[in-house]
Amino acid sequence: CVDFINPTASASLPLLRRSTSHRPDATMASVCNVRCAVRALLRHARVPSTPSTRVLSSARASAAAAAGFNGFITRVSPTHRGRPAQTRLTSTLNPEGTIDANLGGGSVDQVRITRIDGSNVGELSDVLLSLGATCCSVEDADLGTERETELYAGDDKVWRSCDVTAMFASGVDIDAVMADAVDILGVKTIEYVVETIPDNDWVNVVMDSFVPIKVGDGLWIVPEWAKTLPEGEEEGLSVVLEPGLAFGTGEHPTTRLCLGWLRDNADECVEGKHVVDFGTGSGVLAIGALLMGAKKATGVDVDPLSVKSARRNARLNGITDDSKKLALFCADGSDDGESELPADELDGAVDCVVANILVGPVTQLAPLFARYAKEGGSVCVSGVLVTQVPAVKEAYGEWFDDLSYKEEGGWAVVSGVRNSTPA
Repeated sequence: CVDFINPTASASLPLLRRSTSHRPDATMASVCNVRCAVRALLRHARVPSTPSTRVLSSARASAAAAAGFNGFITRVSPTHRGRPAQTRLTSTLNPEGTIDANLGGGSVDQVRITRIDGSNVGELSDVLLSLGATCCSVEDADLGTERETELYAGDDKVWRSCDVTAMFASGVDIDAVMADAVDILGVKTIEYVVETIPDNDWVNVVMDSFVPIKVGDGLWIVPEWAKTLPEGEEEGLSVVLEPGLAFGTGEHPTTRLCLGWLRDNADECVEGKHVVDFGTGSGVLAIGALLMGAKKATGVDVDPLSVKSARRNARLNGITDDSKKLALFCADGSDDGESELPADELDGAVDCVVANILVGPVTQLAPLFARYAKEGGSVCVSGVLVTQVPAVKEAYGEWFDDLSYKEEGGWAVVSGVRNSTPA
């Protein structure tokens, strides 16, 4: 999903101040992770209602038809495409990544337009935002089907067919807005569905939606506001997180697979060792390693907000900056990077490298991880589908032996032992 936020629009939309995307010089910021809270809430926390379907026609339609168009006129290239990795706007909205308590403020109207040609969604979103939409989100119209297409951060692509959802503050004349959109775009018709999302205490709704997650026997990921673990589990190891700010809350199988691998191999690969967590996100793996007895953990991410999230989550687990046990680095290649990775401290000196990212970066980073890992050290990578395991094994096979994998829900974690082949 791609979400466009209008920072100048009404603040009444029930949004959490959390995300992972950016373009600070644009009229709106593309926000990806906000969907994890907002869209789930809007889909599951709404009361039943009867959507109304409306069709508007434009006086300019004949001119558009004469010009040979049967849909949106793409006068300019879409402003926002793909999934940027991170927004600086989010740090302005909420520098520490905490939940903003000033949420809510009445019901909102949701306008949904389905099966739009992907080349037109940027212009459509821009127009809706300029007409007062608080945010627009774009989804693959084939989501959940065999035709679904995966797009990731950095892709300069958009889905071939898209669904667009715009949110408006209560009281906005939706019909008037859509009539203006028809005129501005010069199209024949726009068919849309309007649904009212009732007001709610969104902070508590979101908090209630995050519960302790059991990773394995005696191992839990716990939201910071959770009071107790289930009976009989009180003595288990708990990694405390503020859910939602960055990837790695335990809801995805890959997080559980990686954390479970660390727990299962703690004696040989973690205790008293130096662990590098590449693509640290929430910091869950680096923090988990330290709680399992690692001497030091180094977390690396290309997302400045993730680095802030990891640092805050570390404090929630009693890992302070003064302890010198956790080093965090932002490797986004920008001037904002907190510091350069200390290559002299990593090359050939790391006992265990873990990375829960995507299969593309996982395979591309194999030579770097081989350079970091000392002979006899371990690698553990995920963000990999079971069907992609052969490609990962091929990428790592030159430098790592005993490559094997475990799977959950179609996802896999691949691990191996560093051999003596120079990287």
